[in-house]
Parts: sequence; structure tokens; C-alpha cells
Amino acid sequence: MEKLLFNFKRLKMSAWVLAALLLIAIFLINNRELISGARVQIWDAYDFYTPAFSLVADHARHHRLLRWDPWLAAGTPDFADPQVGAASPIAVIVGLIAGGTTGAFRAYWLLIWVLGPLGLLLLARHLGVPPWGAFIVALGFAFCGFYTAHAEHTTILYSFTFVPWFIWRFDVALASLRLRPAAEAGAFWGLSALGGYPAIVILSGGMLFLWGLGRCCCGGNGDTFLIYGRSILYRFRFTFLALVVILLVGLAILAPTYLAFFKEGAGYTERAGPMTRRAATAASQNALNPGALATFGSPYLTALKFPSLNPKLWPGSDISVADVYVGVLPFILSLLALWQRPRSAWRWWLAGNIVFFLACAVGDRLPVRGWLYDYLPPTRYFTHPGIFRGYAMFSAMVLALLAVRDLNTAILKPESRIWRQLVVLSLTASIAAVWAYGRVVSHIVNLGDQIGLSNLHLVAIWSGAVTVSVLLFLFPGTRKWLPVLFGVLAILDASLTLRLSQKFVSTDSGWGRSLVSRADAGHKTTLTLKSLQRKLKAPSLLGRANNSLTLRIATFYNDSTMKNRFHIAFADHPVLLNMGLGANRVWFSKDATLAVPSSLAYLALVNRSEQLGEPVLIVHSPAQMPKVSDMSAPAVRDKAELASISRSSPAQNIPAQVLQYTPNDLKLNVSCPADGWLLVTDRWAAGWRAKVNGSPVEVFGGNFIFRAVRVRNGENTVQFYYPQHLYFAMILVSWITLVAVFAIPRLNAIKAGHPKQLRFSVLL
Repeated sequence: MEKLLFNFKRLKMSAWVLAALLLIAIFLINNRELISGARVQIWDAYDFYTPAFSLVADHARHHRLLRWDPWLAAGTPDFADPQVGAASPIAVIVGLIAGGTTGAFRAYWLLIWVLGPLGLLLLARHLGVPPWGAFIVALGFAFCGFYTAHAEHTTILYSFTFVPWFIWRFDVALASLRLRPAAEAGAFWGLSALGGYPAIVILSGGMLFLWGLGRCCCGGNGDTFLIYGRSILYRFRFTFLALVVILLVGLAILAPTYLAFFKEGAGYTERAGPMTRRAATAASQNALNPGALATFGSPYLTALKFPSLNPKLWPGSDISVADVYVGVLPFILSLLALWQRPRSAWRWWLAGNIVFFLACAVGDRLPVRGWLYDYLPPTRYFTHPGIFRGYAMFSAMVLALLAVRDLNTAILKPESRIWRQLVVLSLTASIAAVWAYGRVVSHIVNLGDQIGLSNLHLVAIWSGAVTVSVLLFLFPGTRKWLPVLFGVLAILDASLTLRLSQKFVSTDSGWGRSLVSRADAGHKTTLTLKSLQRKLKAPSLLGRANNSLTLRIATFYNDSTMKNRFHIAFADHPVLLNMGLGANRVWFSKDATLAVPSSLAYLALVNRSEQLGEPVLIVHSPAQMPKVSDMSAPAVRDKAELASISRSSPAQNIPAQVLQYTPNDLKLNVSCPADGWLLVTDRWAAGWRAKVNGSPVEVFGGNFIFRAVRVRNGENTVQFYYPQHLYFAMILVSWITLVAVFAIPRLNAIKAGHPKQLRFSVLL
């Protein structure tokens, strides 16, 4: 009997392995052109995320971790930018193995993409869903509108792809009343923060809370969870404890990047502070236009918003947030889950999540997003309300999994109710999809070159769902073929979806591929700089944004997520801008006004410099530099300070001998005409330290964005260095926590009758 049971379990496991392998195979086949290089990354994926990954990889291959980037935006604390992924073990390991080429980035990109649907398979297995049904829903998830529309936003994919993983482990914790799975959920959540988009990390925390609250408040609904056998008070106590474990483990893992962000970001960027209510909630800030809900019927409707086709379609929504397509079968199945079990509180809770997240996604068209801003402070730190829709789409996928479980139970039963419901929903959803599709298509001018394929997809997949549903209802003997029929339909839907979405996923244009080829051909892996030479922007032959990084060309302006209004404003004032360009970027001033960084002081600096036709120098104490990040603080007029600036003498450009220049060290020899101030036009951040002639000195802010130190008359050896000892300690804690949670078993007991045989189990 035990042998038979073992063989049965092995067979079930083989079915799950087969489902995972088939999912990966279909994913790779559909992305074969990306793998071969026939298609390449576009937009932000090429302009921002490829160079960032390349620098992380180049550091990894030099057995270092990225801290400061001296090539972009006059210097950036990349380790403090969560989107760079400098502390992500996934990015570091892939970079170490594959290098910093554009092809290696595509491998990294596809890896984090496919992890999401694989995680959904594991969640489905935990929920008792059959492997065939999990495969169908996971395939829809892999090519849903959140993944395809945000394909250019690698960090959004990175964070979102872990949602099924930490929900799976959290639900296991609730089902088994064990805290070890909760710790694993926290590890996945923390890992999602190390190379991902902060808004997704914050929203994922909210999703965990809503999931736990729903499990506490809703009944068992057929799930044999231990928590449902306890009192409601006990449920809340355990769920709260599990969430605390998730929070503590997650914070330990994400701490290196996020503590660095708030520490180094203060004084470097205004993104270290909260956004205004309008910036965070406005419908014009990439909220989901309600008209874009029509994309539930066809992924091609999103492609019609392509910049060269109908850019004014659904105003206020970027193409990346104008897609809610989840696949034909998952959409129908999510509705079936509600109709099949209308008294299931848990299913209606998931439906409520869908409504809530969509209400947030439309921005200030509804008050919900504003309420979150007012009462949940973490939600004040991000914009783009449209990203809320991802959690509505995930909740729909969970409902679809529950419906598949119902269908699997009904296959061998004589009842016809669920099959009748499937027919009605398939027909109704198909009519709604065709109507929505026709309404959008009839109101636009440019239908694109794939309208024929789109029409074929609409008719074939939706009518296919109706046909299969009718067949299953009328001929009970065909129900045993349900996995095959639905599987073929899901594969066709996924394949056509990606083809119809390719315009905003990747490009096969000669121009795009030539840009990638140039970036690879000129890629330099060195981590040293030979001189202070800096250009204004990246050469046009590389496209735009940050692709000068791989060629190790230092530039003043790039696409940086860590915006600084003073840095941006330098472009309007050549006298100040030219201080930071060229090969000789070191300045001296005998006297400098010590000023609080404010818009009034900046205006005074601009006026005096333009009046003289030469730049002047003002300095800011390290304690005052964080005011750069506080955009809401009113500027206080200091008449004495402004008067002092208005009398400033011009700064003097002096030659400097570069002794050492690496990302985290700059050592110069300069000859100063008197005691005074030396300004080096590399960006200031709180972690920079300095020595002048071997003695430690304080690093002041200079002209709002640069570094300034006091120097003496005559020869001076000036060294700036960026140690970050605390960061390395936190990295050690973070990665050890990951290993401890996932990889270290604990001796549990000695098997009865086998005192020398040890059995391993979970930690908690």
C-alpha cells in the first residue's frame, strides 16, 4: 500500500514538473526571437535597464558590488536606487555568469519574467488545482497585459513576478499554522525589493495584508486549512504574527537598498521625500483610463495606442498602463468561480480586491487612490496609479484557479449546472469582448498592420471558448478531454497575444538592432576613468538616455530616476552648466557664501553668475543638504545670505592632476592660490568622505549639486572616497537571511528505529 501511495505521489509530481517544463518551453518558443537577437529590447529596457544591468554585471565580474556610478548624471549613488538592482543576488549572479552584454540582459529579463507564472503554478498546487488547470491559468498570467505592457520596465516585472511566490508561502503559513512559510514569504517580498520598483514593493505589502484579512474573515469554502478550525480571534492573532514575521524578514533583506536610498538620497534627489497629492493621484499621471478596460477583449487594442498609430487614444494613460488583458480562458473562469460558488465569501473577497485595485488604478477619477494617499503614508512615495491594476489581474487569476478546481471535480459527475454556467459566461463574455473591440476600432483612424491577425485572434479564441463550452455541455463524454481542449486554446491565445503585443515588448527594426550592436561593440568593462572628461549627453549614435554608460563615456545629463530640480535647471544656465563639462572641472574660490539650499538661493546664484559671465561658488553644510529633497518646505528669505551671494567674486578654474579615478575614489593634486574652497564638479551625496593632505575634512555641498572642501594655499592632495561600511554589513545580513530562510535545514528528530538516520524539517 505504501509503495502504491508513493508511486501515486510520484506520478502527481511528474505531472507538475511536466506542466512547468511545458510552460517554460512555450514561453521560450514564443520569445525565440529575443533569445536569438532577431528582436531586441526597446524604450526603457534599452535606455535605462540594460546599461544599469551592464554596470552591475561588470562590477560582479571584478568581484565588486556597485556603489557609485561616475559616468551618469555627473555621478549617481546607484546602490541607493532600487531600480538598478545593485544588491539583488539574482542580478549579481546572472551578471557574474553572463557578463554585461545586451544579450545577457535579455536572458536576465526573460528569467525574471518566467518566474512569475512558475510561482503561480506553485500557488495553484497548494490550492488543490489540477496541473492541467494550473498550466492554463499560468500561461495566461505569463502573457497577460501587465507583463507585456510593462515588458520595457524590467524592475516592475522584477517586483511583480514575486507576488505569486510570497502569496503562496503566506497562504501555506495560514493553512498549516506554521511561521516558517511566513518567513519564506517575507524573504520573497524582501527579494522583490532588491532589484525592483518601490511602488510594487509597497503595493505587495498591501496585497499581503488584504490576503491575510480575507482569509481571517472568510470561511473555509472547502479548503482544509487549520486556521479555519480556530476561533476568529485566534485567526487574527496568528495572521498578525505571520505578517509581523513577513515584515521583519522582508525588512532585513531589503534594508541595504532602502536605507541607502533614504540616507544617500537625502540631499541628492527630491525622490527621497513624499510626492504631492496631485503627482501621486492625478489621472494624467499614468492612471488607467476607463476606456482601456476594453482591452480585456483583445491585447491588440493596447497596440493601437502605439506612438506612431493613435497616441491620443485613452488620454492620461501611457501604453504601459493601458492593458488589462488576462487571456480569454482566465477571464471566463474568473467569472465562473463567482457564479459557481455564489455563497463563497472568499471568492467575493477576491472580487472585491479586483474592484478596489481597479478603483485605485484610475487615479483621481475616483477618490480611492486619494484616500490611500491621505491615510497610508507609504503610498505618497510613488505615482503611476495604473500599476494598481496588476493586483486586480492577479486576483482574477486566483479566481480562475478556483474555477478550474471546480471544473476538475465536475468532470466525472453527471451534473450539468457548472457546464451550463460555462456556456452562458463564455457566450456573454464573447459578446462583450466583440462589442468593446468594435467600439474602440470604429473610433480610431490608424488600425495598424496587424488588424487582420487581431480580428482572427478575436474570432478564433473567443468563439473557440464558446464552442468548447457548448461541446462540454452537450456531450458529457467529451469532458475527459477538457484539459486538452482548454490547453490547446490557451497555447494559441498566449502565442497570438505575444505576436499582437510585440510592438511594445521588443523591436526587430534595423535601427534598434544596430543600437544594441553598437552598445555591445563599444562595451568597456573597465572600472577606472583616465581623466575628468565629461560630455553634456550621450552621443546620438547610441540613441538616447544612458547607453553612454557601457562605453564608459561620462555625461552630465541622463535618464536618472533620482531626479534633482537644481541639476535639471543647470541646462538653462550655460555659465553654471559649463562648470561640470570638459576635462578641467575643478574650481577654486577664496571666499564662498555658506547658504541653505533653497530656490531663492539658487536664483541668487544664477543671477550673480550670469551678471559676471562667470560662475560663483556657494557652499552648503552637510546638515543643510537634505533640504534639497524637501520640495514642500517654503523658501525662507535670508537677506544677509542673498546679499552675500550677490557680492560673490567669480570662481577660478584651476588645473588638476588626476592621481586616481574609480567609481568610489577620486584623488587629485591641485595648486591653490590661497586658502579657500575647492569645488569638484562631481555630484554630492551624504556618504562621500574626503581628505586634504592626508587629513579628514568635511565634504560640503557646492552650488547645490557638487562637492566642495576647504583647501590651503599651495599644493594640495585631495582625495574623495565612498566607503559605505554599513551598506556592506547590511548586504551580508540580507544575503545571509535569504540563505538562512531557504537553504539551511534544521535537525528535527531521529527516526524511530533508525537512531543514526536524521530527518530535516522546517525551522518553525
